[in-house]
Amino acid sequence: MAFTALFRTRGPVPPPDDVADWCVQLGEAFDRESSDTIQLRALPVRVVVLEDSMKASLEIDARVPLERLVDFLFEVSSRAGSDVHLAGEGAMTRPQMWMRLADEQDRQRIVGALDRAEEHGNSLEVVRRLWGVLAATRPGMDIRWDNVRKTIVALKEVDEPGGISLAEASWLVEDITVGDVIAVPVAGYLHILAWRWLSEAYPHLTA
Repeated sequence: MAFTALFRTRGPVPPPDDVADWCVQLGEAFDRESSDTIQLRALPVRVVVLEDSMKASLEIDARVPLERLVDFLFEVSSRAGSDVHLAGEGAMTRPQMWMRLADEQDRQRIVGALDRAEEHGNSLEVVRRLWGVLAATRPGMDIRWDNVRKTIVALKEVDEPGGISLAEASWLVEDITVGDVIAVPVAGYLHILAWRWLSEAYPHLTA
């Protein structure tokens, strides 16, 4: 999955040559794809420096070393005198960024484990037990793994107490009406917890 980190500088945007020097000092090999674009070789990070902004494109998969990636982003932000914002989500601290990317990484790992469970013929058992673990995290809510979206969701009824308003639901699903039930992504880094359980319960699927 792709993310975009935005560096909101409090002063002038550093020139690309400065960012290239920082990469050298941080021990990160890179290629200059253009005068304003730096692609790291060991991390899936592409930094683009323009006259009025600086951003980094991140491609997260199941094997990316997240601590190293997050350290790189925040070392650059410190040298640039900037905050780090995740596009669509807002300002991030270093721990918050790690948690958000780790949750996405573990979501991808869960997808791989469930694909292997399908190959082994026990996917229904694994998903049933996974739903039980997820339900324990949010008593009173219908929390489950959505095999279409490949993510953890909560099922909510439109315009019901404890559900979701019609106005909010309309942003998520077209042609929605009162009484419909929709799947809403759940906040709270549940994929990290789910991966922890899968790793212990089914190590042959998660190794």
